[in-house]
Formats: sequence, structure tokens, C-alpha cells
Amino acid sequence: MEWLYKFPNMNDGALRDLKKAIDDGFRAFTRAYGDSIEGLFSPLQHFLLAADRFMTQTPWPVILLIILAIAWFASRSLKIVLGCLVTLMLIGYFDMWTDTMRTVAMIFVCTVLSIVIGLPIGILMSRSDRVQRAINPILDVMQTMPSFVYLIPVVMLLGIGRVPGLIAVVIYAIPPMIRLTDLGIR
Repeated sequence: MEWLYKFPNMNDGALRDLKKAIDDGFRAFTRAYGDSIEGLFSPLQHFLLAADRFMTQTPWPVILLIILAIAWFASRSLKIVLGCLVTLMLIGYFDMWTDTMRTVAMIFVCTVLSIVIGLPIGILMSRSDRVQRAINPILDVMQTMPSFVYLIPVVMLLGIGRVPGLIAVVIYAIPPMIRLTDLGIR
């Protein structure tokens, strides 16, 4: 609190008034535009709910076979497939299947969104040096900030929930997708 006395006319009352003005302005903004902002993210919520429903309501042997097939086609390694099998069986044994499937659904949605958003931007960056020079500083800032920093404004607009978390993760995951696409094409 020492630093408050170094600034002229800055005391606890002024800071309290400034905080109140910012809070009131934000409340007015969310009252006026909150429903339309929430409507923008409605398709994202439906996609997340559909993925969640698929992962949690499909019988576990089917999900197990799908994951093992993906592991086999991605690695062509029997060790990795067996590792996945043992891990998934332990998850079921410890009664953590539903929570794990919800997490996998969220990761799936985040991955799809990161690819859909990041791939075209990466392709655009690889085709134009001007675009690359314009986007690289933005990507630098996005990669240096922790993911919870992105969560703060989204939670303020949409409230606490899975969609704000998903948006923060997607924002955090987009820069590597863009950079790797650009690098791969160049």
C-alpha cells in the first residue's frame, strides 16, 4: 500500500471509486450484450455436449476399441496399444471412466477447433511474409501468457463453466498449430 502514497490524489477512496466505476461499466455491458455474446458460443456448447454425450453414453468396450484402434493407426506399435489398454482398464477399475471420458471429449473438441482455426491461418502465413510479420507478434504474446489469463475475460462474459474453459484452451493451443503449419509449408 506504500506505492499509493507516491501518486498524487491516489488514495483508497479513489481506487475504490475507480473499481466501482469499472465494475458498474462491466455489469452494464454484460446486461446489454451478454445474451448475444452467449448466443455466439451456443454452437460450441452443442458440439461439446454432443462429444460429451458420445464419450459418456457409448458402452465402454466400444470406446475402448475406438481408442485402441486410434492408438494402433497412429503408432503401429503394440507396446503403445497395450499401454493404452492397461491405462484405460485402470481408469475403469478406479471408477474414473466418466470423468476421463468428459476430459477426452473436451480435448477432442479443443483439438478440432484448434485445427479448424489454426490451419488456415498457418497456410496464409506461409504464403505471405507480410502476414507472417503481422501475426508472429500476436502469437508470441499468446504463447507467453498462461492459459488462465485467457480464462478471466471469458468467465466474466460467459460465467463459470466448461465452454469458457474450452475457449481458453483453444486460444492457448492455436499458436503452436499456426506456427507448425507455417513452418511445415515453408
